[in-house]
Amino acid sequence: MTRSWVREPVPKFWLASALNSGSTWVMQVSIFLFVLRHSSPAELAMVQLAGTLPSLLLMPFAGTLADRVSPRWLALGSMLAQTAALAAMAVSLDIGLVWLAALYGLQGTANAVWLPSRQRWVYGVVPATGRVTANAALSSVSGAMAIIGSIAGGALSAWSTRLGLFTAGIVQLLAVLPLALLPEGPTGSPASTAGTFWADLRQGVVALRALPLARSVVWIGIAWGLIGGGYTVLIASYAASVIHGGGATLGAFYVTYGVGTLIGVALAARLPIRRHLPAYALAYVVQGVSWAVMFLTTGVGTAGVMLGATGISGGVIVALDTTILLATVPDALRGRMTSVHMTTYMGVSRLSLVILGGLLAAFDVRAVGVVSGCASVLVAVPWWLTQRGIMRQHYVEAVSTA
Repeated sequence: MTRSWVREPVPKFWLASALNSGSTWVMQVSIFLFVLRHSSPAELAMVQLAGTLPSLLLMPFAGTLADRVSPRWLALGSMLAQTAALAAMAVSLDIGLVWLAALYGLQGTANAVWLPSRQRWVYGVVPATGRVTANAALSSVSGAMAIIGSIAGGALSAWSTRLGLFTAGIVQLLAVLPLALLPEGPTGSPASTAGTFWADLRQGVVALRALPLARSVVWIGIAWGLIGGGYTVLIASYAASVIHGGGATLGAFYVTYGVGTLIGVALAARLPIRRHLPAYALAYVVQGVSWAVMFLTTGVGTAGVMLGATGISGGVIVALDTTILLATVPDALRGRMTSVHMTTYMGVSRLSLVILGGLLAAFDVRAVGVVSGCASVLVAVPWWLTQRGIMRQHYVEAVSTA
């Protein structure tokens, strides 16, 4: 096992990603609970917006940067800058919410460069035959850390908010260690460094016209972000108003969804390449059907089973998403394509929360949940009908040789 750890890059990327994600979860839970103890939910919303908006705005530029310079140094810089921001939060916690929100924004800004730099680094050091497995393994981080990080954050911040933030900073700093053991990977792409930064940024968006498969993943991500961006709110509303459960029920629902996601990721990693596109489309259909059925039932057991099925489908989607997105994308554009996808998805997810608030004010949560599930099915069917030809012509060869 020790020799495998030394030789193989994927476990190091996974550990760094897990430490980064776990640190973020501990920080967020600590901040949320601290703000709610001293202020109102409205002020919490403002702090969260101020903390996440800078990273959303920076994401397109982060992808261009990852294509121009060494992703290794960008990733290491991201970890160190986040560590500094977390330490500053812990030391200056009593200054005020404006200062806390500013540091939260700094942490998010530093974190924005991590994903595109990691993805380009992975594709630079992992052979084409191992990228499907690598992407699936890295996709499992979000589900695992959602469970571990939120529990740890709640426990630490119940004792002390500063303890939670200091712990998050230590965990963040530890993420440097596995990254330092990785090989250098790609440097700045000659195709990128030859032009100006702004020309490269524009090229990343324009290139989507010539990359139909990548473009389709961006569009289906936009559609699902708009449909399901507020899924955590819907689960909480359903558990409270339909099931009439308390905090334990809601926690069990989130854990069920997280475990389902991990199972879906594991299943996706074992799929042959020729099954990727149909499995991706089918997962959206199953996700929508199980989500809608959950809102039609009032039993905790049935709801848990349906939510677990939704999580499994979501795990298949997140495991295959990056592989399908980058299958036909040239190396010089991979950082930018990752950023375009993440920026559009995150942006419409924020918009989804606004729309969801209006819908829940006008309609019953069960009606909103059923409609959102049906919308997932309606998104998947046309995607599959338009992309199945690409599967026959390009996809298997592209994934095998990219």
